[in-house]
Amino acid sequence: MNSISETAPAAGGCLCGAVRYLVVAPPQSCSHCHCTLCRRASGSGFVTWATVPASAFRITRGVPRAYHWSPRAVRQFCADCGSQLTFQFAAMADEIDFTCATLDEPGRVAPAYHTWIAAKLPWIMVGDTLPQHAEWGVDIVPDGV
Repeated sequence: MNSISETAPAAGGCLCGAVRYLVVAPPQSCSHCHCTLCRRASGSGFVTWATVPASAFRITRGVPRAYHWSPRAVRQFCADCGSQLTFQFAAMADEIDFTCATLDEPGRVAPAYHTWIAAKLPWIMVGDTLPQHAEWGVDIVPDGV
């Protein structure tokens, strides 16, 4: 894996290319999330997220659409092709999660654990050796979420 930094940023974007972004700091965490909300938002069995300081995530082209699925959090996606791009808790505006698979070089980040295994679909077979957490696991989340 290549380290992500200001001098070696990681670029990414949506399927159609209307929205592009740049990450200029290494992820603070990276995990596979199996929660129901992530599955529904992505249409996938789980979503791999990386967390970075909000100041290290920059939209470089286009304007993603925001979906406030709750007063506590917002998801951003491309309004043209629907690619899910970010997740952010309102109470934690200093950090943002981005979908690792939307990176141009997704191999530059690697998940360290699974979250919300209690909600995992029965046909998802976890065969890696990463730690598995029934709910949030090691993630820090605001109270009341």
